[in-house]
Amino acid sequence: MATPAYCFTTLKIDLVEKPEEITICCNGKITAESAYMFEREVRDHAIPMSRGKGIAVINRIVLDLSNVTHIDNAGLGALLAVWTAGQQRTCIVEVINLGRSAFKRPAVARVDYVFRRMLSLFA
Repeated sequence: MATPAYCFTTLKIDLVEKPEEITICCNGKITAESAYMFEREVRDHAIPMSRGKGIAVINRIVLDLSNVTHIDNAGLGALLAVWTAGQQRTCIVEVINLGRSAFKRPAVARVDYVFRRMLSLFA
């Protein structure tokens, strides 16, 4: 399928659609400037609204954060909101390639481990 792209001031999102799965490749920063738009675009364009009988819908979303250079508290909130929205609609949301290099401040340097651990507990 065609790959839609969404650009914000500090973030570009590419959606790679496959049957029953979407991979969302993020490039840039998920910060207060882009967090709300990131959350809204993923929630509105990737997470299925319903799971109709006999209709193949997206049941897995992969958030590839390998090209994300910075995530702040608003960005973490947006990631959690997307994950929660997926859970509410029985859709698996998987975060991959979330590295410590995206977290600049020492206070959140280990948040990648905590975030992955939390998601694995609820998956």
